[in-house]
Amino acid sequence: MKKILGVIAVALFTLGSCEDKIDLELPENTGQLVITADLMVSDQQHEISIQKVVSIKDSLFSPITDAEVIVKNMQNNRTYTFQAGADGLYTNKTLRLQEKVTYQLQVKTADGREIQGVSKVPSYVEVDSIGLSERIIFTDTIYYPTLVFIDPPEKGNYYKYKMSVNGGKLRFIDVFNDKYNNGLEVQHDIVDRDRDLKVGDRVRILRQCIDVGAYNYWNSFQMINPGSASPANPISNLSNNALGYFSVSVGKYYESEVTFTRSKP
Repeated sequence: MKKILGVIAVALFTLGSCEDKIDLELPENTGQLVITADLMVSDQQHEISIQKVVSIKDSLFSPITDAEVIVKNMQNNRTYTFQAGADGLYTNKTLRLQEKVTYQLQVKTADGREIQGVSKVPSYVEVDSIGLSERIIFTDTIYYPTLVFIDPPEKGNYYKYKMSVNGGKLRFIDVFNDKYNNGLEVQHDIVDRDRDLKVGDRVRILRQCIDVGAYNYWNSFQMINPGSASPANPISNLSNNALGYFSVSVGKYYESEVTFTRSKP
């Protein structure tokens, strides 16, 4: 049972980085690299994290601080070098991502390992309206934001959502594809399975339009069963057996206070 309770006023923001933290099933002493590269068009500073898997008995991850990290614009062949910093975080302030352009990540470590990844910035699909929905499951009532929009007629549109509540950290919520929705009106329900919303909560949603590589990573991430007898890692779009992902995307932030306006019976 589901009903729309009211419309949430929307403010758009394009500030800050949207780096995701990822939890992986890691064997000890593999030396595998874990690369987190989530770059967005609106970011004024781009960040890429590079870590190495070490013994679980020690610190689990060891930062890589001496790698060569480059992002290449495949349309004009211009390259952007990322500067190494503390904790394996590499930054660049001059890269300006463009929609419909493909980029290549190139990482070369001091011991000679080379990792590459390719990602394309999609066009942003605008949201027509945002509301707040109620769903009753058995005896529990949950509330969550809903976004309504027209999916483009062409195939291959993918969407990723993160959400924070009351100024907390943005957390990955869900990804969607348009397999059966091309050219149709679509509603995305942004349900945080670990937290219920209450009246007065302030909600901030990051909606990203991503490519298929990023979608495959996050879709497999949320489908992995931590209790499986044979744990697996998400599908990576990186070469040379590296873990993690490379994504260039376009996104917008939506922010509002959660309020309910019930219609009279």
